[in-house]
Amino acid sequence: MKRFLIKIFLFTFPLYAIPIILYLIMDPFKVLYKYNEQVNTGKDYQIVGNRDFQSTQLFLWNYKKYNYDSFILGNSRSMFFQSSSWGKFIKGNIFHFNASSESIYGISSKLKFLDNENVDIKNVLITFDYSTLINIKNSEGHISIKHPITSNESAIKFHYEMFKGFFSSKAFFAYIDLFFTGTKKKYMELLGIQNNAWSHNMKTNQLTYFVCDKQIKNNANLYYAEKKDLFYSRDTIQTYSNQVINSEQKIMLTDIKNILTKHKTNYKIIIPPLYDQIKLNKNDTYYLNKLFGENNVYDFSGINSFTENYKNYYETAHYRPIVADSILTIIYKRKN
Repeated sequence: MKRFLIKIFLFTFPLYAIPIILYLIMDPFKVLYKYNEQVNTGKDYQIVGNRDFQSTQLFLWNYKKYNYDSFILGNSRSMFFQSSSWGKFIKGNIFHFNASSESIYGISSKLKFLDNENVDIKNVLITFDYSTLINIKNSEGHISIKHPITSNESAIKFHYEMFKGFFSSKAFFAYIDLFFTGTKKKYMELLGIQNNAWSHNMKTNQLTYFVCDKQIKNNANLYYAEKKDLFYSRDTIQTYSNQVINSEQKIMLTDIKNILTKHKTNYKIIIPPLYDQIKLNKNDTYYLNKLFGENNVYDFSGINSFTENYKNYYETAHYRPIVADSILTIIYKRKN
């Protein structure tokens, strides 16, 4: 029996070893080694990676060099609060600490990490929407799982999720195809391999949607004409989200507030203007105002001049930097 099991192991070992070896060599999500760039900006394709890991790892590489003391925190929508724009209203060394599908868990964990590392937290800009506030646990999947150093969870668990993302169905063959040919093919677009659309600043961690910005600048009418089916009609009567801030969220929000108070941080909390025009629940807004102070919380959700104009959006999930710039002007020039 023992010999039989050994033979089975020897026979099947290559089946397990080859994918692992390929993963270690290819490192498709750039989570194993240090690179001069995290987002492929010099090629005609970009692999959708784990922004939480990329952001955290870039901070670890750079913070002693650049002495970051000012942080933008939030999900992918926060990316359009550009570091250069925020820098016009504050004095500090900015790092955009964003993550895809960011959560209140992730934001709280990052601020705790900064506090534990004795990082000076001078300025903070946080975006909270319903999807951010609802998630109180570490995210799952290779795109969204948190960096082990902030989640304090197993690095083995993290890399297991990354390996699963690499080895999942057709994606495995797509990554191998791309690695050996260097050519993006049409079928890869649904597998996390997209056209080169983002530029990335390796100092501030700022991402810029340069392809869409260029298209809009060159011919905005054509850009929106091609996407007219995306921009669905909204209700003319104001609707509200379900209450999302419950006991678990209150604990995390209080942790965030205590850290900001400890560091005497100049902070702003923004509830951003989403295309769906659903306004954050009144009880949630009330709690945020009570905890962080009405002078620090700015609610732009719901039906308003930003959300009414579909040309303020790249698509229905993300507003453009012109919206974020206008919001920054409003909140920093408003008399407190």
